[in-house]
Amino acid sequence: MSTVMTIIRMEARRMLRGRWLLPLWFLFLLLCAYAAWNGAAWVEDRQATQALILEDERATHALRRTQLAEQVTPENKSRYGGALYATAMSLRAILPPGELAVLTVGQAEGYPMAATIFPFSASNTIFDRHTAGMENPAVLAAGRFDLAFVIVWLLPLLVLAGSFDLFAAERERGMAPWLLSQPVAPGRLLAAKAVARALLLVLPLVAILVAVLAFASRAGAGPLLLAGGLALLYALFWLLLALVVNLAARSAAQAALGCLAAWLALVVLLPALALGVADLAAPPVSQAERANALRAKAMQARAELRTQLGTAAQPGRVPAPNIPDSLRRRALEVARGEQLIGQALQPYREQEARRLAWLDGLRIVSPAIALQDALERLAGSDAARALRFQRQAHGFLLEVRQLVGRHLEQDRLLTVADYDRGLPRFSLAEAPPRERLGALLFDAAVIVLGMAALLLAGRRLRRHATFTE
Repeated sequence: MSTVMTIIRMEARRMLRGRWLLPLWFLFLLLCAYAAWNGAAWVEDRQATQALILEDERATHALRRTQLAEQVTPENKSRYGGALYATAMSLRAILPPGELAVLTVGQAEGYPMAATIFPFSASNTIFDRHTAGMENPAVLAAGRFDLAFVIVWLLPLLVLAGSFDLFAAERERGMAPWLLSQPVAPGRLLAAKAVARALLLVLPLVAILVAVLAFASRAGAGPLLLAGGLALLYALFWLLLALVVNLAARSAAQAALGCLAAWLALVVLLPALALGVADLAAPPVSQAERANALRAKAMQARAELRTQLGTAAQPGRVPAPNIPDSLRRRALEVARGEQLIGQALQPYREQEARRLAWLDGLRIVSPAIALQDALERLAGSDAARALRFQRQAHGFLLEVRQLVGRHLEQDRLLTVADYDRGLPRFSLAEAPPRERLGALLFDAAVIVLGMAALLLAGRRLRRHATFTE
């Protein structure tokens, strides 16, 4: 054990004498700071936009309450129907940024961040107002320079830059025989050198990342520890990969090329191939085709209702109801439209579910894919959370319709008291902690399995390698 500690101290002194550690730490700090600034700016812009959306809802309700209290009279009631009829309620639902949203934009920009809900809106149109400003898919594919990009793409390069010559340099300079003549097994020698890299290279980089993330997000200790733990596992995976490459390389140049090839394969090529496989096995839904199909169903519902009720004007009731019968007919049209839209949506939902299943399964292809998925889940910018919001927004629409249905049945108008009590409000119910933790553990397990595969490969190489060559 004393020999191993001596090797660790010698390796640490050699790394410090090289005078490259401090510039590398500083470079990583700059990268993290810029990425965190990008992420914080995105979160601030998103929150400001959502605040305007909610302010629009609040201002509309305040205006209608004022109209109801001060301007509506029996003579001009029809002029202010929006303030009186529950069918004209204007409500909003938003998808708030997650606690660690500065970590990564993820897939958040590919999904609407809000919904505008009117009781008679078709369920497929409640997000339309908030999709016009979404990013171009080509831009989204390129990704943003955020902390997840720094962790997934750049952290491995820095770890490999400081570890690619872990043993190949000694072999190239002819120092390997002297090192192996010491009273320590080759495996322990390599492990000691790797431990020195972990202490002076990996741990400081992860500490810098967690410190920047804590400063930028003000998140709790739990999410920060999870993010730091995942980054630490990922960095150790690349350190272990550098060690395995050094077992096979005969020179520092060979080791550098081997490490670069592994980075390209695991971070660039395999994720691209995995996405290609998903596209072939479960193509993404065509949004234009989907919108056209649902629009056609809404038109079909309107035509059916007109045929059912006839084109002639319906005789008015005496005495006239508080809520016009035209709104009741509109409610019937919407209900029938929802039946048809639900039928039309089913194949698209199944197609989306198949695609998500493929994408989830392909996380095992590369630790880079698994880590990206885990970081998006921690940031709350993953597809699952966005789809959860959409489902709950649709459920909120149904709740509003039920409320409106009771007003129609009772022929009851909105009152000042209704506005004072507060109209229905949307609140996102997050996924259960156990569900989120299970997904994160799966992603972490993918990285650990990659490390286990590297250990097996390293054991075989060490068994057959000639260290003194």
